[in-house]
Formats: sequence, structure tokens, C-alpha cells
Amino acid sequence: MSPNDATTLAPQHAGILPGKPQPFYLDNGQGEKSVVFDTLFTILLTGDETDDQYDVFSCEGNAGDIIPAHIHPFTHEIFFVMDGAVHLWMDDEKGFKDDHVLTSGGFGYVPKGTIHAFRMEATSKIMGVSSAGFARFFHAMGRPTDKPGIPSPEEFYIPPFEQMKAAGELYGTVFRPDYNFLED
Repeated sequence: MSPNDATTLAPQHAGILPGKPQPFYLDNGQGEKSVVFDTLFTILLTGDETDDQYDVFSCEGNAGDIIPAHIHPFTHEIFFVMDGAVHLWMDDEKGFKDDHVLTSGGFGYVPKGTIHAFRMEATSKIMGVSSAGFARFFHAMGRPTDKPGIPSPEEFYIPPFEQMKAAGELYGTVFRPDYNFLED
């Protein structure tokens, strides 16, 4: 069973997306939603609907802490800032090492195998696109919710380390606690 398989979903997420390639619509605030730390991740499209080509998701939150450095050995990832400001750090360990604050309309591409991290510098909403099969990582890391919008402090969810580790193993995310972009 693929980690992208709709049959692995929490009951709250079952039936929101069609689970196969067919036309459909989602209104504002709809999609498969999970809270990870202080951020809402909403999955809009998965490999189930795209013949395993790509996933589409959004994340929205307030200014906060840096998401820890990590790498996806098999997943390409796109950041498109719909609103706000997002600081993106990248190091491909082949000569490209940089950081940039993306504002509304800004775009960043993180190829597979690139160490990266990000931090929302203001209340922000990001549209993400990734290789198929990755987006449900956010469900594995988070807590399902039906509520749209930025979570309030009582809704924050700090996953236990074992949950983070298991999600990373299942969805090809390697956390790099040894790597700190902020010390550069």
C-alpha cells in the first residue's frame, strides 16, 4: 500500500478528495486539513488524483519559528507565497547555499536532495506543490482538523518525536538536527 493511498486516511479525511483522476472542485477552506505545530496544512490534490504525478497543498500560519532543517531524498518541492512573507533557506551541498525572503507572489523551488528550512516572517499562506505521495506527510506529522484557517494556540499540535520519526520514514523526510541555517 502506497503512503499516498486514500485507504490509509484518518476518518476525518476520507471522501474529501475523489481518490482517483476525475474533475472536482474545492471551495475556500476545503480539503484534507491537519495542524502541525502552529500551522494548518490543507491537502488539495494528491497522487491519487494525478496518476502519481504531483501533490498540491497549502499551509498557513502566523510568524513563528524556523521549521527544522530537513531533506527529501525523493521529493521535489515548490513554495509559492500567496500572502505574507516566508524566509526560505536551501543548501544543495553542491555549491548552492542561499536564503531568501519570499513575499506575496514569490516562488522557490527545492529540488530533491536539497537541505532546506523555512520560517513564516508574517501571517502567511503558501501554496505547495510536491512530487506525488509526499503531501500526506503533514497528516502523519499532525492532528486532523475540520476547522479552516490559522490554528489558535489551544489548537496547536506538537508531535511527539516518535511520530515525527515515523512520518519521516514513511514519507521520505530526513530531519537534520546537526544542520542549523541560523548559525551561518
